[in-house]
Amino acid sequence: MNKIASGVIASLLLSCTAAWAQQPVELRMSWWGGNSRHQATLKALEAFEKTHPEIKVKAEYTGWDGHLSRLTTQMASGTEPDVMQTNWPWLIIFSKNGEGYYDLNTLKK
Repeated sequence: MNKIASGVIASLLLSCTAAWAQQPVELRMSWWGGNSRHQATLKALEAFEKTHPEIKVKAEYTGWDGHLSRLTTQMASGTEPDVMQTNWPWLIIFSKNGEGYYDLNTLKK
């Protein structure tokens, strides 16, 4: 789980920061889940920040209950995190035509 989480987080965060290369950046990342997912994600973020000291990630964790409501409120008010975990069925809630998401497949290594 840690290796997968680290890889996913690194890919997402790097895609958000490519334009800022060496300038200090702070990103917000939200996710939901139990304590094991929370701890694994925090470890992955710590490893990411060690590798990329110019990027600080503000962790925003919630349990499952209330996560959709929180994201919906944030999206409606324009205060959503830079990187977030969501479920497939929620994608259409936040972007009916899919234009609200960045296609990570377009990134080059």
